[in-house]
Amino acid sequence: MLGEVRHGDLTHLVCLDAYNEASSRLESARVRYTKAARALAVSREKLDHVVERAYQQQSFSPIEDLFVEEEAALAVYEEAVAELARAEGRWWSLRMAFAYEQEQMRAGNPPERRLN
Repeated sequence: MLGEVRHGDLTHLVCLDAYNEASSRLESARVRYTKAARALAVSREKLDHVVERAYQQQSFSPIEDLFVEEEAALAVYEEAVAELARAEGRWWSLRMAFAYEQEQMRAGNPPERRLN
């Protein structure tokens, strides 16, 4: 698995810490996204129920607060979606860099002459 270090493997990779940090941030973003999605669903469910009841009773004044709550939940959800996308992008980039770095280190020392 990418990121695992077994006996005999290369143990000093420049990208490893950054990759591990990106993995941690990705997991945090996934948790935040899941919570935000659930909060939005609960808010919308509650709002739907109250709107239905208000429509039956023809009294809409008590639902304004629920619309505000739903808007706030939607804003948190949208930010969580954006954060998750950023975290996934960074994780994938670092995963590719990490794999490339491992490949280069396994290939051995760079040639003594460098191309300029």
